[in-house]
Amino acid sequence: MSVLNKNDFEYAGLNSRDDLQAIMGAVTLPSAPAMAEQATDIPAMYGNQFNGMDYTSRTISIPITIIARGSQDKYNQIMHNLSGLLLSDDPSDNGKEYPLVFGFEPKVTYWGHITAISDPQFINQGTWDATLTITFVQSDPRATLPQVEKPLNNGLNTITVDGTARTEPVIQVIPKRDLKYIGFSLNGGQFGLGPESPGDQATAVQPYTKVVDDPLGTMAMWTNDANAISNMKTGEAYTYQGHSEIKTTTNVMRPAVTSAGYDFGTIPTTGEDRWYGPAYRYTGMTNSLTDWRVRTGIHQFKYSGTHNGRAMGRVEVLLLDPNGNTIGRFGMRDMAYGAKPMARLQICEPGSTLEYGDHYTDLYYGSGPAGSFTNKPDQKIQIKTGTTTKTVTKYGRSKSGKVTKKTVNETVDTYTTVVNKEEDSALAGAWLVLDITKRGQVFTWSITQYSTKTGRPFLDPNIHMLVHGTYVDTQNKYQTALGGIGSVFLKHPITEDKYKIAYRNPFMSMTDLQIWQVNKVDTTKPTYIANAGEEIVMDCESDTVTVNGKLVPPVWSTDFPKLKPGVNGLSMIGDLDDAQITLKYLPRIL
Repeated sequence: MSVLNKNDFEYAGLNSRDDLQAIMGAVTLPSAPAMAEQATDIPAMYGNQFNGMDYTSRTISIPITIIARGSQDKYNQIMHNLSGLLLSDDPSDNGKEYPLVFGFEPKVTYWGHITAISDPQFINQGTWDATLTITFVQSDPRATLPQVEKPLNNGLNTITVDGTARTEPVIQVIPKRDLKYIGFSLNGGQFGLGPESPGDQATAVQPYTKVVDDPLGTMAMWTNDANAISNMKTGEAYTYQGHSEIKTTTNVMRPAVTSAGYDFGTIPTTGEDRWYGPAYRYTGMTNSLTDWRVRTGIHQFKYSGTHNGRAMGRVEVLLLDPNGNTIGRFGMRDMAYGAKPMARLQICEPGSTLEYGDHYTDLYYGSGPAGSFTNKPDQKIQIKTGTTTKTVTKYGRSKSGKVTKKTVNETVDTYTTVVNKEEDSALAGAWLVLDITKRGQVFTWSITQYSTKTGRPFLDPNIHMLVHGTYVDTQNKYQTALGGIGSVFLKHPITEDKYKIAYRNPFMSMTDLQIWQVNKVDTTKPTYIANAGEEIVMDCESDTVTVNGKLVPPVWSTDFPKLKPGVNGLSMIGDLDDAQITLKYLPRIL
């Protein structure tokens, strides 16, 4: 990122001086947003009835100067660059707002969008130096200061908030014990989950009993013994080979790393339509489960580069019966030629090959939300395939001036042309978390995309993968008990493998594994809201609550309470004496 000097501004990560090639003029910040009085005329009344004020958007005008130093070509280049960086013809970008930061107050961020770029006015005839104005509008006229993050205790906490406007708290809780209820009170507002009355809390029942909680810190409970994995079917032609390992810095399982890259085993160079890579079976389940809940995550991304973008990887978590037969599959896979990846969730009968029509049901199969798709022009790439001998006739002249002719054999390179489709989507580099429950004939499931930066789920289903559903097994085809889990990492050879062109295979990992027994409980009684170690996020900024990434409704709430400027009293409620509680908020300025 460029250094933000006092006379610079930064919009959507673009520096005015380095990226836009512009000099910022004097910016006069407006004192207030647009305001309009709302009043009603009452017949025969002296005066009118005042109904309040409308506070709408705030407009900031940013004057800039373009210095072309007498060159029309330079002027044209700067103007095209300016429009290309500040504007977009991508429909998926319409409706987005971006941060604006001025060098004269670098800790303040304004969020908004550009509504106009004025026509340039030349400073002096013939110099091609010009001035123009960028109009920036905030739909929410408040500005923000840097995010504040601080730990909270159970009970009363005193919070002093900077700024001049109210702001929305985000509270993250990781309890040490199973919770029946949780909440907080703030500035007269209350918000929480679970039964509020002590009587209801006393009768709360536990809907699940955890039987597996594997943070993937060791391979001790995983085996790739040929007999153990022989029934672990997955779709298409495949060969299980190579090894997996734990990446200890992040506690994820991935293909093992060797001096030659990821260990997918020996990859043939004959161009077969087959997948290759390691498969492992989990050995930590001691009992099979008729009704169950599984939560697991997978992550996959490609490295940048012409050939890297064509690489094909496939990561899957298999649900197994007690004999190791596949009864479900959750995975992501790359498509050929750099096309956008696909995700899938399937349940099947034991013995199914997961090929078309072979006793399975797709709960989800797709490439994510259409709002995340981008498609650049296909890139055509030449790959050297070898050499060939070509007969060439060369002409010359002898010393006497007579034309001579000589036929020779020359060695020339041969090439084949391949395509990189340059497609992108939410699934390119996605971390997806599956939560699936079987209770009798009913399967309920969700796939949630998480941010690899914050570790929290995304919330916009238009640009990130947030899908869920219910399937009723009316014919009892999928009632086989759950007895284990399989982990699979595969790669598919591409043309580059055949001709030994160097490239990097995609990164793939399995990120966690939790399994519960689904208990038979009285549906009229309240249930526990979270288990020990599960993350609860009460987000008053987005008006959402999640437990382990799943959206849940608040059970008792006045509204989503806000922090006010100055001193606040925030009281946490629940069995939280040794819980990890974190408050995050953005101080705001009117």
